Amino acid sequence: MLDLNVRLVSILGVLTVIVLVGLTFDYFGKLRRQFRLGLLVAFLGIAAGGLFTFMAVIPDEKFYGPVFSEVKTSRKVVALTFDDGPYPPYTGQILDVLREEQVSATFFVVGKNAEKYPDLVRRIVNEGHQVGNHTYSHMDLLKADSKTIAQEVDRTSAIISDITGKETRLVRPPHGFRDAVVMEMMTKRNLSVVEWSIASRDWTNPGVDEIVNRTLSKIKNGSIILLHDGDGTAQAASREETVAAARRIIDELKNQGYIFVTVSEIVNPEE
Repeated sequence: MLDLNVRLVSILGVLTVIVLVGLTFDYFGKLRRQFRLGLLVAFLGIAAGGLFTFMAVIPDEKFYGPVFSEVKTSRKVVALTFDDGPYPPYTGQILDVLREEQVSATFFVVGKNAEKYPDLVRRIVNEGHQVGNHTYSHMDLLKADSKTIAQEVDRTSAIISDITGKETRLVRPPHGFRDAVVMEMMTKRNLSVVEWSIASRDWTNPGVDEIVNRTLSKIKNGSIILLHDGDGTAQAASREETVAAARRIIDELKNQGYIFVTVSEIVNPEE
């Protein structure tokens, strides 16, 4: 875990300067006594930049702070999660599937969408599902300053509370991207950062079979599955494939003996 409140973009900026200095020294033949030290410095700078970035975008990486991407358990439980909604008609169609299948899920809602479709948010909660914070405008938090991060998160938490009468303690940064400052902002708000262990990339609409196969091929006890009922704030792309795939995923995992729970239930089974 990184305790320093340094933005990833600042780290990458410093490393870029180091790389350029190293390459410049190497180009002009400086620091070449026994080996090309300038080139080595540049290479190490590039490698460090790649590593810091890698740790900011990989779902199960905890370098910048604690995240939940899956849970080690002997129980055959999984958590279905849906991002980027609410987005009619697809959020409603997914809720229909969940109701028919009698399973629960967690929806990470975009605040701007929740404002637009409060009835769908209320339906999510009324039908026994969980709601999490997915920021107000679905922006990349790595590109935002602390004030903007706070506004994005706090505004959405307030919207969720106003609509449902309940506070959420879950947040999923858009794209899963986070650095030390993002994590600190979430910790101050007592929000647990939830990532995922299985992503079918359903948002690319690769076909129902592909979404199902990508999901089922990686499933195990304690998996957190990422699907999408929405399309950020654009609300333009179809989610028909996700709706159809969700039903097939649920049916197949039921046949394998899995039980579907919310994120809070999978992370804290005693609650």
